Amino acid sequence: MSGPPGRTPRPAETNTRRSFSGHGTLTTVEKDGLGLLIDDTVYAFADISVPCIPLLYVIMVTTAVEFGGVKSAAMIGWLTMVLGTALIRGGWVQPLFTDIPGWVSLTPFLIGLRFLYFNLVLAVIAYGGDFLGNTVQVPVLPMGWAVVIGGLAVGSFPALAGAIATRRQL
Repeated sequence: MSGPPGRTPRPAETNTRRSFSGHGTLTTVEKDGLGLLIDDTVYAFADISVPCIPLLYVIMVTTAVEFGGVKSAAMIGWLTMVLGTALIRGGWVQPLFTDIPGWVSLTPFLIGLRFLYFNLVLAVIAYGGDFLGNTVQVPVLPMGWAVVIGGLAVGSFPALAGAIATRRQL
């Protein structure tokens, strides 16, 4: 993977994506805007969802379904994180605190960082949103909280991962 440590800028700079063509072979395909968005959203869904499985399971089995509750905030935050990641990976949105476009590379260390970071962020979104909604008694407040915190979290993750990967190289 070319690019700075911890980062993969190529998908943000080109309209080509690797595609599975059957029988164990990968090809590079040029895609239009909609194809890029779909490809990047599928990638982002896996990149966010797989590390969050432990927390999503805990939320699923331990909390009730209620408007403005833990599950609602978690769902909105999760979807915001997926969409934000797709937009950053595709180059439609510039990540915060860095001039390097694109998303975070897949290295063993950065996969571990994803598990810690995304679960922590989603817990803050879910339980913080529920606390905020119960404290202020405004049931839509957790949804706004989820969008803001989820967007800021994925927007700043590439800079954080890049800084940590650069520091680990030294």
